[in-house]
Amino acid sequence: MRRACPLLSLFLVGVLLSGDSLTSKASAEARPQAAHQLRIATLAPRQSGLGKAFQELRKELRERTGGQVELKMYHGGVAGDEMTVVRKMRVGQLDGALLTSTGLGGLVPQVLVLQAPGLIGSYPELDDVREKLAPELEALFDKAGYALISWGDSGQIRIFSKHKIQAPSDLQRVRPWVWRGSPTMKAFIEAAGANGVALGLPEVFSALQTGMVDTVIATSIGVLAFQWHTRLKTMTKPGGGIVVGAYVIKKDRLAALPKEARDYIRQSARDHAAEFREGGRKFDKEASEALASRLKTVNLWRNQQAWQAVQAKAREALAGRLYSKSLLRRVQEILGKDY
Repeated sequence: MRRACPLLSLFLVGVLLSGDSLTSKASAEARPQAAHQLRIATLAPRQSGLGKAFQELRKELRERTGGQVELKMYHGGVAGDEMTVVRKMRVGQLDGALLTSTGLGGLVPQVLVLQAPGLIGSYPELDDVREKLAPELEALFDKAGYALISWGDSGQIRIFSKHKIQAPSDLQRVRPWVWRGSPTMKAFIEAAGANGVALGLPEVFSALQTGMVDTVIATSIGVLAFQWHTRLKTMTKPGGGIVVGAYVIKKDRLAALPKEARDYIRQSARDHAAEFREGGRKFDKEASEALASRLKTVNLWRNQQAWQAVQAKAREALAGRLYSKSLLRRVQEILGKDY
């Protein structure tokens, strides 16, 4: 990218203003080297609420274990796109991450039933389904070698574009971004009869600059944080499905930590789960309102049936590949929806 990613800029500012200043570094050198280091990656900037919470977690872990456990955070996407982070966890270069559905699906494809197009449309629905499926999904992560520490979500999905997108057929006349590694986004674009441009998340801004892409399907939080809105003109309403997320740590790395560290990590996640869930949803609402004041909003209700048909085609195409048809039907039963 020619222009530095805004999240990276925030990360650098955070370094200057946080415990990583020269004074803190000097005191850190006086501390004994930690016996255990936990390396965690996230797209969230250091100065975000989530980033600040992990700085507190880092401090608390150090104090509770007498300096034996050091939490090393890679904020703002500096560890790479989510699929890159997944690969780094697999080869032992990272120990855990805060991931959205794209990265989670790389670990456990079945979790993407929560992201099936048009299936879950509101936060209460997501809460209900996730509560009922959590034991089963967490067991799948356990089998894959990962401990799912806590769930989260990253906002409602909208279509942002340089053009007016009202009906699925409009996607056939634009160049939509498809997050490389996201089978749900790819299936949705294909079901609409459109041709997507597969790119990693860090490549999107420059692609919008050059015109390689002119449309993104994302959350308001992401569009605002990455400054994509400066290259876009419209946004759809209402918000659609919800981008799910979770905090995962490799089981073997978690097991290697002292018991007090393991217990505190899990307890802290439980204590802050509701706070971060509600905070993230509020942030998404505020981000959507901010973008609505800058971009032209396009209402999709007039073509609701056409959008529902595309969504149904996409999620059925994914059934049997990412998640079983029985799991899809089970979610539909929980929601009480007859598709």
